[in-house]
Amino acid sequence: MSRQKDVLREIAEAIEANGAYHIPDWFTEGFRLHEPTQPDWPVGHPGAGKLLEKFRTLVCPIKFEILDMIEEGDRVAVRWWLSATHNGEPFHLAMMAIYRFEGSRIVEDWGIPIRGDWP
Repeated sequence: MSRQKDVLREIAEAIEANGAYHIPDWFTEGFRLHEPTQPDWPVGHPGAGKLLEKFRTLVCPIKFEILDMIEEGDRVAVRWWLSATHNGEPFHLAMMAIYRFEGSRIVEDWGIPIRGDWP
């Protein structure tokens, strides 16, 4: 396995376990989220932290599953499935994302929700 794929697995494991987020280890200082519905998203570690903190609004058990992962050079494409509880209701979201890495850290994230609405 590549370090790039390992980073994405570590992030998924931290989300599922409601564990510590190792933002400086996983994201570059210049990290950018490319999401058309979020044009003013903060850059760098504050943006990465804000992105991951959204998962803290979910109630365990959280299942954040990698369904498919394809790596090509400095990019990894992932098809994700998220299942949890939010505001007492079941919550499900299918997502696809392409991540660009510099070394072993994410510098860009192009994420697209496919089904479901993020609270």
